Amino acid sequence: MSQTTGPAANDADLRETLLKVTTATASAMLWRRGYPFTYMLGATPIQRGAKACGRAVTLRFGPGRPDLATPEADRNTKDPFWVAVETLQPGDFLVMDCGGDQSGATTGDILAARIQYRGAVGILCDGAIRDAAQIRELVGIPAWSKGVQGLGFNSTLVSLDYNIPVRAFGVTVIPGDYILADDDGAVMIPAALAQEIADICSEQEHKEEFIRGLVQQGEPVSEVYPPNAATLERYYAWKKAGH
Repeated sequence: MSQTTGPAANDADLRETLLKVTTATASAMLWRRGYPFTYMLGATPIQRGAKACGRAVTLRFGPGRPDLATPEADRNTKDPFWVAVETLQPGDFLVMDCGGDQSGATTGDILAARIQYRGAVGILCDGAIRDAAQIRELVGIPAWSKGVQGLGFNSTLVSLDYNIPVRAFGVTVIPGDYILADDDGAVMIPAALAQEIADICSEQEHKEEFIRGLVQQGEPVSEVYPPNAATLERYYAWKKAGH
């Protein structure tokens, strides 16, 4: 397990700004900065309309092996899965690398309730969860997964380590990276770029709001998007007017 630093002083403000950004815009801006693998294809929300942003706390699973299973009596102190849950802090986003294995569900409603109590803002599982309806309707913590499985956590999976670099939905996630998730899915934002992405994406979203309005008023897409010099001039005037 690697050690990670605590949240930055402006973490809450940064997460609040990122929550106003879509995963589509964030992944596009990261692509332009040389990061082609940030969008997590296949991360499906169990609650439509949910949105979350937080710092990644990572957890890695592997195919089950009896010799790696933690005895029940030592679960809370030695099993990486349970230890990771108990290290969660407000603003964290639990990211589970299951290698896409959906043979057993890692998280049900009771564990989700504990994750929420610890202050986590979301759950991202590159595998399966269970009790989707209860998590959605009773617990309420936003969750994204590869699938839903009726069987709970079983011997087909073993937790190996936490707070290490992992691969989730084809994306490398390092502890402390920011995870932004919405109806489209999830995107990883490197911590060092998070403020820059928040700022540039906020401007991009504002600009697209203006262009969308033009299209809704009947202007052809080809004449306003991507925005040419004339469209940008109109946008800056609109922005200056207080929009």
